[in-house]
Amino acid sequence: MELNHKQKNALDFIVRYLREHDRPPTLREVGKAIGVSSTNGVRYLIDALISKGYLSRSPSLSRGISLTDKTMRQHGSLRMVPLVGRVAAGSPLLAEENLEGQIAVDPTLIGRSETFALRVKGESMRDAGIMDGDILFARPQSSAQKGDIVIALLDNEATVKYFRPEGNRICLQPANPKFAPIFVEKKSPDFRILGKVIGLMRKM
Repeated sequence: MELNHKQKNALDFIVRYLREHDRPPTLREVGKAIGVSSTNGVRYLIDALISKGYLSRSPSLSRGISLTDKTMRQHGSLRMVPLVGRVAAGSPLLAEENLEGQIAVDPTLIGRSETFALRVKGESMRDAGIMDGDILFARPQSSAQKGDIVIALLDNEATVKYFRPEGNRICLQPANPKFAPIFVEKKSPDFRILGKVIGLMRKM
């Protein structure tokens, strides 16, 4: 279905904004960019883009619009990756209640396999080149090889560490001498691997 002039301008702005900011714009930001002062008017344009298959929306997120495969093919194959804000106890990793939003990424950086993103907090992996505020990309999986950098869930808190099995226990090894390693029993109900880190993004 073809787009009218305002719909095309709105879609082009959303794609540009995602490339530059790694998150979708708000309704007010869209309206300001395309000269529509009413948020209801912008909402109408967004609804039209959704109904025509150019956008999708997650109603529970404040910046919940994302590009569809159709739009990404037409605008340089951007890929939307879910950004995990927290991990609620008992809920699947990528459940809607765990998500902070989405990040637009060039698929050549992370491949086509299922991927999620997590924002780094702290400096425990500093010497591995992983800094506070970085965005990590990970492939969801429940196992890992010795030496992999993993995102693990420990007592309902996500942590990024080297994975080093030692007999009946696992060492979660930091890459900063100021931090002590964490040891957990392999069969501990309070521990599980969420994914293996496959990439990193940092704003300078």
